Amino acid sequence: MKLRNIFKSFQVDLVGGYYDEGDNVKFNFPMAFSTTMLAWSVLKLGKFMGSDLSHAPDAIRWATDYFLKATSIPGPVFAQVGEPYGGHQCWERP
Repeated sequence: MKLRNIFKSFQVDLVGGYYDEGDNVKFNFPMAFSTTMLAWSVLKLGKFMGSDLSHAPDAIRWATDYFLKATSIPGPVFAQVGEPYGGHQCWERP
């Protein structure tokens, strides 16, 4: 049985989060690092962000809501979305 068919049986909505390197793959660990750095930047340097500060909470929420979806089923954790080899070769709109 292909992995794709196994994941379809879970019926998880994994809309959200950020794609890696502009292609069609989501890797949760790099995304978690980037989201953490953004959140810490807002806390420590938010006063220097000017008008961009108003968009930062939405950018953080977009990633964190995705992480909550990726861990919403007890047991499995969806740590990657997409096929890494074909997805890295396909730079187009997801």
